Amino acid sequence: MSDFVLVLGVAAITFASRVAFLLKPRAAPGGRVGRFLELFPLALFIAIATNGLAAPAGTPELTANIAAAVGGVVGGVVFRRSLWGVLGVGAACFYLVRALVG
Repeated sequence: MSDFVLVLGVAAITFASRVAFLLKPRAAPGGRVGRFLELFPLALFIAIATNGLAAPAGTPELTANIAAAVGGVVGGVVFRRSLWGVLGVGAACFYLVRALVG
């Protein structure tokens, strides 16, 4: 029972934090505070995603997932943010590293 309560608590906190950032007030503060509130959700997501991507077991290692992420960024830059370029280069890098590493 305690595990279920823990999962519900974490889900509630996660949902509440996302809803709080999605609701935008009509009169957003200007200056540095306004800029911080615009960029913080994106920076928080990047920090969480990067941690899980680069070090899923606690130590950084080269995996097919990292190769796919790097390939997606390269595909986005080379093909000027084309969805098919991102998906194609990311998938190619993923399967290439997966075949080479094992």
